[in-house]
Amino acid sequence: MSTPTLALRGGHPTVTAALTAAKVAWPIVTDADRQAVLRVIDRKLLWAQTRPEGLYAPEQSALEQEFAAFVGAKYALAVNGGTAGLHLALAAAGIGPGDEVLTSAFSFLATPAAILHAGATPVFVDIDPRTFNLDPALIAAKITPRTRALMVVDIHGLCADFGPILAIARQHNLILTEDACQAPGATWQGRGAGTIGLTSGFSVNGTKNFAVGEGGFMVTNDDEAYYKANWMKQVGEVLPASDPTMRFQHLLAWNYRVQELPCAFGRSQLSRLAEVNATGQRNAAILATYLQDLPGVRAPYIPEGCVSVYHKYRIRLVPEELNSKLRGAALRDAFMAALTAEGVDVDLWGSAPLCAHPMMQARNPGDTAADYPNTVAMFANSFCLTNDVFPLYAQPAPVMHAYGEALRKVALSSF
Repeated sequence: MSTPTLALRGGHPTVTAALTAAKVAWPIVTDADRQAVLRVIDRKLLWAQTRPEGLYAPEQSALEQEFAAFVGAKYALAVNGGTAGLHLALAAAGIGPGDEVLTSAFSFLATPAAILHAGATPVFVDIDPRTFNLDPALIAAKITPRTRALMVVDIHGLCADFGPILAIARQHNLILTEDACQAPGATWQGRGAGTIGLTSGFSVNGTKNFAVGEGGFMVTNDDEAYYKANWMKQVGEVLPASDPTMRFQHLLAWNYRVQELPCAFGRSQLSRLAEVNATGQRNAAILATYLQDLPGVRAPYIPEGCVSVYHKYRIRLVPEELNSKLRGAALRDAFMAALTAEGVDVDLWGSAPLCAHPMMQARNPGDTAADYPNTVAMFANSFCLTNDVFPLYAQPAPVMHAYGEALRKVALSSF
């Protein structure tokens, strides 16, 4: 049976106009979300007000408790961005000037930016080519006398390989922190993403599975880290403030506070996060049936004992198995163009290891992309199915079936 003609060459697109119209844009805003925001407006309490017994912010307090329960942690502090959450995770862990923090060469820029905000130096580690997370086997070579901590990224909604990472942290007396910005609801060996290290940071940026617009969390099970982070979040203010002479700590702090309106919206969105993650997992399972045994195309690899929330669905190409003389980025781009013509949404999400970013090159020009061959190869030979506007975790099943058919059509064609 011959393969249908690619839409790129005049054939009919796999994704019909009706299916394109059925796609669901992100974020999804419901009447319950609107009512939650109106509740705050009617209350006329838009920010955390200081009282003798402490801050009074009912939406913020409830959101923190509910998010902590969702991920399985003792404490969650709501902050005004994911980067703020990551920064507080490091600062509360005692990371500061002179320290080196090992982290993945593949992440969003916020990860090394948070390390720099703490006054520390990011040191990158190459990735595992299957999971796209930091490769534990490559950590030891990066440890120096200045290495103080790890900031392990749970990329694309998949927890890192924490078994060997925890062993390395214990062996070298390193503090383990976690960038779980893309992974609320993911688990490793039954433990929630963001609860495995001493501290962690989450994001609720509008592109995330848990979409509030902007904001984030610092999460911990440690009492001291929680109280220290709370001081830093509140411009150094000590609460309760019953003794005015003791109201402020003599420490450098930031204003990472949040407002009641987005907290109310976030609580409403959080009530549906498990459902959102389940939709992403269902859609990933649909796609896996089309990619199984398909030459040249690999679905995301999920190790045993891990549950992914598929913030991104990254597909890896195996050039030698495809009917094409193209290689690397040229093949990737041709494959993406063919899928786009079929009506499939695709995205690159990144193009180079973090060391190549101008911010990092200005600090360490000797650290080059060539030092991270697995990350370079990943970018050249992979792409993300769906995008931030129409993400995997929002789409109806028929759209995913059409995407699966399109993937097979393109993979089995010559180009």
